[in-house]
Amino acid sequence: MTSSTKSEDAERGMDVVTRLTRWAQIPLLVGLAVAMCLFLITFFVDIFDAVQTHEFLDRKKTILLILNMLDMVFIANLVIMVATNTYNTFRIKASAHGEDYIQQGQKAYRRMKHRIVSTIIIISSIHVLSELLEYSTATALQVAALFGFHLILLATYVVTNVFESNER
Repeated sequence: MTSSTKSEDAERGMDVVTRLTRWAQIPLLVGLAVAMCLFLITFFVDIFDAVQTHEFLDRKKTILLILNMLDMVFIANLVIMVATNTYNTFRIKASAHGEDYIQQGQKAYRRMKHRIVSTIIIISSIHVLSELLEYSTATALQVAALFGFHLILLATYVVTNVFESNER
């Protein structure tokens, strides 16, 4: 076998692996769609329960309900971002390779990573705020641990962005 035949065989093998990897993402997308439907049902059940029990008439409970709804919206946005990114990865054509394509993919990945991490930090902030408002349901150690975890997320985000901006 010549070296060009070996490289062509290796390239075909990698092409098959790439296609199989992309097709393996389909069940993940279906699972995310089902999870979003269940999450949507939960969202409306929470609103219905709040109206039925008149919890919205209590200021503190209304604030907690709104925080819970915001939390659900941000989690849903996170799922949509991941599903959209997964779908876009799936539909990439194998023939669309090249230096410009790789650079565009890296920029898109950085933007997506920034959005996902920002959303996770927002969700963490909402959880910390909810726990502080519902202090009677959590111990001081649990609130401190949640706050510490949130600070670690913030520090990681800052360090990641500082190093990333130095690379550009």
